[in-house]
Amino acid sequence: MNLLRDLLRIKDFRENQAELRVHRQYDLARRAHEKHETEQTRLAQMLREGMETEQRLYGELCERVVRLHEIEDVQHTVASLRQREAHQQDAVTAARKSEREADQALADARALHQEAHRQKTKFVDLSQEFDSASTREAERREDLEMEEAASVKRDREDWETFGRSEVSE
Repeated sequence: MNLLRDLLRIKDFRENQAELRVHRQYDLARRAHEKHETEQTRLAQMLREGMETEQRLYGELCERVVRLHEIEDVQHTVASLRQREAHQQDAVTAARKSEREADQALADARALHQEAHRQKTKFVDLSQEFDSASTREAERREDLEMEEAASVKRDREDWETFGRSEVSE
C-alpha cells in the first residue's frame, strides 16, 4: 500500500533528521566542554600568576623604604589582578552554564531520536504485517481459484461420466 510506504518514508526522514540533530548537538556539547575546561585552566593560571605577582610586588616593597604612592600603586595593581580574576571566574561560570545547557540539549535530542526511531520501527512492523497479510490473502485467493478450477474440472468429468452412463443404458 502506497500510503504505508509514504508514511514509512516520512518516519525514516524524521529519524534521519533527529539523528543529524544528535550529531550536531553532540559537537556543540563537546565544544562547550572544551571551552569550560579552557576557561578553568585560564582562571587557574591567572590565580597562580596573580599570587606570584602579588608576592613579588609586596616582597619588593618590604625590601626597601618606600613612599605611600608606591604602596598605593601596588594595591591598585593587586586590585586590578583581582578584578581580572573575577572577570575570568564569571567567564568560567558562563562556560559552565553553556556546558550544562548543551548537555541538556543533547539529552533532549537523543530522546527525540529514540522516539523517532521507535515511531519508524512501529511503521516498519506495521508495513511488514500489512505485506504479510497481503501475501496471505493473495495465496488464499490463488488457492480458492485453484479449488474452483479443480471443482469445475471434476464437475465436467462427472457430467461426462454421467452422460456416458446414460448413453450406454
